[in-house]
Amino acid sequence: MIISGQHPMNEKKNKHILNWIQELSKIRPELGNFAVCPYASTANFVILDEKLQNVTPRAGWDVVIYVVEDDHDEDFLYAMVDNYNRTYSKYKFIADHRKSNTKINGVPTSNGKYNLVLCQPREELTEARKKLAKTDYYSYWDKYYLREVLEDDYKTVEIYIEPELE
Repeated sequence: MIISGQHPMNEKKNKHILNWIQELSKIRPELGNFAVCPYASTANFVILDEKLQNVTPRAGWDVVIYVVEDDHDEDFLYAMVDNYNRTYSKYKFIADHRKSNTKINGVPTSNGKYNLVLCQPREELTEARKKLAKTDYYSYWDKYYLREVLEDDYKTVEIYIEPELE
């Protein structure tokens, strides 16, 4: 489902983000036949065109994808997301800067074109990560990138994955 925020959603942005979600959902041999995001294909999501300063949690969605201004540099985007994570304890905000070149075992994870902020209910995200940690999904990740992405959940899931990372 796609809804626009204050401004009409640009069709080009919509198409790019929907294609990115499809890419995240593809089964990848390089990832042990997991998708980059195993839950992306079934998630109830919404895409909103919004100013970074107006990003807030919205109940009723597994993921809210905010397309924010392109002119924010990586440091500012990540600082704002850190602030949102401190402010809204029941939600997890994740930044995807348009110039980031993040990969898992060579498979790109970033959308590569727009600045995005993803917002998910924290409890559901942690539960999904715990389920994935019981598989070999995280064994394909670079240890440092894994710690960076999981943040607070790293300690929660490391009891399942630690033997594979040694």
